[in-house]
Amino acid sequence: MASFVLAMAGPGSSPAAADSVADFYKGKTVTIVVAAGPGGNHSKYSLLLAPYWKKYMPGNPTFIIQNMGGAGGTKGANYLYNTAPQDGSYIGILLSDTPLAARVRATGVKYDPSKFHYLGGADYTRSMITVLKSTGVRTFEDAKKKQLICGSSGKGSQTYYIPMLTNYFFGTKFKVITGYRGMNGVDASVDKGETNCRAGVYASIVAIRPHWLTQGLVVHLAAADEERLPEEPNIPTLFEMTKDQTAKDVLGVFLSGGVIGRAWLAPPKVPADRVAALREAFWKAFNDPDVAADMKKRKMDRNPVRWEAQQKAVERIMKADKRIFEIANKALGGKS
Repeated sequence: MASFVLAMAGPGSSPAAADSVADFYKGKTVTIVVAAGPGGNHSKYSLLLAPYWKKYMPGNPTFIIQNMGGAGGTKGANYLYNTAPQDGSYIGILLSDTPLAARVRATGVKYDPSKFHYLGGADYTRSMITVLKSTGVRTFEDAKKKQLICGSSGKGSQTYYIPMLTNYFFGTKFKVITGYRGMNGVDASVDKGETNCRAGVYASIVAIRPHWLTQGLVVHLAAADEERLPEEPNIPTLFEMTKDQTAKDVLGVFLSGGVIGRAWLAPPKVPADRVAALREAFWKAFNDPDVAADMKKRKMDRNPVRWEAQQKAVERIMKADKRIFEIANKALGGKS
């Protein structure tokens, strides 16, 4: 785990808020637990946003980043749910797979995702199955004939369940190796030649491995989303490739977490007035003109998501029919 204290100087004063909230946060530090290793987009978004969150937060607390990658995001989620202070001094940014990991009974899950307080998000993330061109694989049909090795951060992560579900429903031959630290670790394994494919957020490639695209080092086999990606409109979705309704039902739930893809949240027992203040400060911070300009300059995707949409997406996953997860558990090598 690495902690980075941020420079929080910024103009302006906090909005009007209850004196009790301002009194609590005055002179305090708020730790943002990032459920991934340093260097990834979750860290980058948090680092950029933190000084503006301070600007709009009652009491103007200092924000720091604490990276806590591991087990496909489960380590960070467990920490926020069970160990972190529940007073509003700790918040987090988890992975889009956090609710799904709870439903598929991924090893080590010790949280109920519906009890977190969602604060808002930076983007609606979309995922892609991408392989090195050096493998000789050029199409989705090729992946049914040749084994490809995909890196994964853990069995509760889309880096695991996307290729495994694709194997189950489409007959591809992806071999998944778990244990890499976050998406950055997965992508580093591709650079090192340890793996030759990755299933994950497309924007991470654009932001952190743009040379894969500019140098033509990779090919995209399928969009792991219900809609084609605007950036790659010629790449078909997994939904388009099947007429099987069971496959569509399972994929519909498992690929619905994009709205949670860059979601900040607070632990379950944080007082309601502090949750409300965190939500309001986040929304004002993310819509600050300087934030928008900085994100544009850094070529970071910006599509602000309200906390209500995130809460609704989590509820959809948690209330999905048990049969979907019985099938998924079988596909993922777990208990049916």
